[in-house]
Amino acid sequence: MFISLRSIFIVSSLALLMFAPASDSLSAADKAPAVKDTTKVLVTVNGHPVTQADLDFATLTRRMAGDQKPNPAQLLESLINQRLIQDFLVDKKIKVPVELLDQSVSRIRSIIRKTDGDPDQTLSQMGFPPEKLRAAIELPLAWSIYASTQITPEKIQNYFAEHREELDGTRIEARHILLKPEDPSNQESIDKAKAQLADIRKQILDGKLTFAEAAAQHSTAPSKQDGGKLVPSAYRGKMPLVLTQKIFPLEEGAISEPFQTPFGIHIAQLNKKHPGQFSLEDVRGEIYRSLSRSLWDKTIQSLRSSAKIDWKIDRPS
Repeated sequence: MFISLRSIFIVSSLALLMFAPASDSLSAADKAPAVKDTTKVLVTVNGHPVTQADLDFATLTRRMAGDQKPNPAQLLESLINQRLIQDFLVDKKIKVPVELLDQSVSRIRSIIRKTDGDPDQTLSQMGFPPEKLRAAIELPLAWSIYASTQITPEKIQNYFAEHREELDGTRIEARHILLKPEDPSNQESIDKAKAQLADIRKQILDGKLTFAEAAAQHSTAPSKQDGGKLVPSAYRGKMPLVLTQKIFPLEEGAISEPFQTPFGIHIAQLNKKHPGQFSLEDVRGEIYRSLSRSLWDKTIQSLRSSAKIDWKIDRPS
């Protein structure tokens, strides 16, 4: 059973609370001010309140996770999603074994005790009573139980087959040519750069010059000095993901059509692939987490389409 899911805020936050080693106590600034009205309702989700106490606890856990300036708007959206998932799991009659929940609550309380003293006092100051802590911890556990019923071995096998080169450590050698539009916010300027690269690509395909020669003549990237050569990289390696996403699907020797990234407009040539050695068993956990994140996102999208979300404060931007 996999519990930590990066796309689920509360899972990542509570996972750190459960598994991170104890460190220094939280500073006074990390604690919720006692004068704050923790019962204030910020938004209701299908009639269920999300309170200031919920936001304070989410802020605290994010700070303990290393984010010293958590974005309140993003936290509230995460809390809305969590509330939707909680109702969804109740409807699905997903039950977390009491023993597992008790163990998780004990681990959370133990870490709070080591880092910040009396857990009851700390949580009470935040307006976060034991039953709320229990409910917050129960969510990732319940989601993991539900996800395990949906993510079958066949789905994991199929995902590996479809994304093998992304997962098995395959490395590529490639080159690229980068042009920066005069005005990246202007579509005409972008189209002009794409047209120029399309013409350069045609010249290479017609044999009028090599890709390396074209990069040296036209590219605006530092790699032009080396014929546009990119550092050899796995799918999630030293090369930016926006490039590997475009280059990995190419056949050896093929040149991409012009494509846009935050860096500018590119064409790329895949020179060589070095097959990876990782098996399905080596990456099964990674695949499971990816499928679980996807399932979470799709479930949230579906639930939000019919949810009644009523803001009691000005919606943060």
